[in-house]
Amino acid sequence: MIIERSWFTDIANFKVVGVIPKEYNEHPRRKFFRDASQFVWDDPHLFKIGVDGLLRRCIFGEEVRDVLWHCHDSPYRGHFNVERTTTKILQA
Repeated sequence: MIIERSWFTDIANFKVVGVIPKEYNEHPRRKFFRDASQFVWDDPHLFKIGVDGLLRRCIFGEEVRDVLWHCHDSPYRGHFNVERTTTKILQA
């Protein structure tokens, strides 16, 4: 059985329990801390602080498919070009 990890797993673990990945040396560690400062943990979700100050919830797995479905195939969707659909998805 393969367990799929999200791109934000290390940041969530750091925000929740303070665990820093052991494989990070000096430069990746500094980048990790800089990146982690842009995230907020509000149990049970991780949010990224956008440049506009809005919090956006990090999603993974089946939730990604659900958001894509709602933005593209649901009755209240919009059929836009790639850039517009991507923007709409990222705002969701």
